[in-house]
Amino acid sequence: MEEKIESLLYYKCDNIDFAKGNGQLFTEFENGVATRQINIINNDMYISSSLNDWNENIGFLLYDGHIDSLDLSDSIPITRLEFEGKWKEGILDHVNKSQISYLKGDASLPLEQNTLIIHVVNLLGLWGKGFVLSLSKQFPLAKKEYLKWSNDKETFRLGEVQFVCVDQQKTIFIANMLAQKGVRKNYKDSTTYIDYDALRLCLKEVARFSLIHRLSIQMPKIGSGLAGGDWREIEKIINEELIYNKIKCSVFEL
Repeated sequence: MEEKIESLLYYKCDNIDFAKGNGQLFTEFENGVATRQINIINNDMYISSSLNDWNENIGFLLYDGHIDSLDLSDSIPITRLEFEGKWKEGILDHVNKSQISYLKGDASLPLEQNTLIIHVVNLLGLWGKGFVLSLSKQFPLAKKEYLKWSNDKETFRLGEVQFVCVDQQKTIFIANMLAQKGVRKNYKDSTTYIDYDALRLCLKEVARFSLIHRLSIQMPKIGSGLAGGDWREIEKIINEELIYNKIKCSVFEL
């Protein structure tokens, strides 16, 4: 399984007027939308992938608009490698501020508008136990689209994600992540059915989708129930693929 190549653009400007001074700006664009931004002023670095992030020295940390409306004449194109290097510097300062939020309750009930609910589905085309029961009760379309997808031999494979819009007005999406090879037969079945590599690929795709659509993410403890996965390993992958990008993530425990 290979990571999908995304079409992304990166720019750097060394002369930006922020709210309280002059500094540098690094921006990642996907399809013309700013998805991640690095703001540097007085040797302080502020990173963001959310339109809600604000700082008194900078103002809002992420550009809300389209690249076509920007004057990039003072900016220079940079590589993804250059951007990621700078982003990693910034993420170290936020490691204790950007963590998974653990909550009690039902992950199928959106906490807010602009939300992506993610969960793991299996290769067998089965939808009938665990979290999916609650999910399809709230959003029957998620089940309908998954069952339809399971008949598509071209795209129904490990590492793929199906995004289903279940509420256009509130911008609620479901991500059916194909990362599970089977289902536990009973409580004595100790087989690990989750495919960690496939899960990582799914979460990479989920991250890009969430960034470009400005979505928060919520989930049950994915892959650790009927899929038999180790939550410590799954949590590590979530941190590396979602929290790394400063995406707001909530995990629900019943």
